[in-house]
Amino acid sequence: MLSEFDATGGLDLEAVQASAEKQSQGPMLGKVAGLGVYSGLTIETTLDPKVQPFLHDHQIDGTPVLPGVMGIEAFAEAALWMLPGWHVESVEEMNFLAPFKFYRNEPRTVTVETAWHPAGNAVVADCRLIGRRLLHNQAEPQVTTHFTGRVRLARQPLAAIPGPALAAPSGSVFEAADIYRIYFHGPAYQVLERAWWDGNRVVGLMAKGLPANHHPAEKLAAVTPRLIELCLQTAGLWELKVQGWMGLPQHIRQVCLWGTPDRAEGRLYAVVTADPAQKSFDVEVLDEAGKRYVRVSGYRTEALPGKVDAESLKKLQAVA
Repeated sequence: MLSEFDATGGLDLEAVQASAEKQSQGPMLGKVAGLGVYSGLTIETTLDPKVQPFLHDHQIDGTPVLPGVMGIEAFAEAALWMLPGWHVESVEEMNFLAPFKFYRNEPRTVTVETAWHPAGNAVVADCRLIGRRLLHNQAEPQVTTHFTGRVRLARQPLAAIPGPALAAPSGSVFEAADIYRIYFHGPAYQVLERAWWDGNRVVGLMAKGLPANHHPAEKLAAVTPRLIELCLQTAGLWELKVQGWMGLPQHIRQVCLWGTPDRAEGRLYAVVTADPAQKSFDVEVLDEAGKRYVRVSGYRTEALPGKVDAESLKKLQAVA
């Protein structure tokens, strides 16, 4: 009884796709592959590292890897597919289970499965991101769940809560040229212009004039992924300075979203507060007036295998 009677939910998928393409679509929203009563929505998106800046400029040891923030973006876009005009209030319980790699720099298809259910006045979408890869001498492809998470949608955007205005740095700073001698990110993901310590916190200044995040650039993202990336990279500087190793995303308890950076008053900053007891970070993105745009809560990482360049690390750890 729990088996799908029709893999498409009885829909004409070509008509559904044609209708969807008339709407504003984000960079992670490809074709609708199914809509089942029990399985929910399935969207397949083929991504090419030679075309997409967020892959070309996000390579680890020469292999393009889907940024975790673009997994968050994929979930947000899929969740909004059923409820256009609603707003992403938060993304919750993001688990980064396995890197999604683009081997030999070749295109791969990302599959996102989404199921919705009501939650009071909100609607919650449970999502998972899946990859299929045919290995040598195997008849069936290897199926891997790479990310899971939950998107909370509301009819109205989240009401902004003002934060404190930031003081200018009083000590030494760590400049982008030095940061990206350690980090593996290319130009589109070099989101930090500089960073400094503010007491026990780390502050990261968002870079200006970044190249496009995706192609075509006119496609609108649902959750401004590079603002979330700013949070993660700034938290990574705390790990490098204090612990001496680089972390990759493992889990985020919650991402809250307010507005878009085109409304910012002055520059944007990520402010990182570490919770050593929980081995996690809380990060906020604010503008110069203290207006909040993103809050990342309960961010945890796992160590990236391999050594960090010793000289660059020494220079970072010398920043007071």
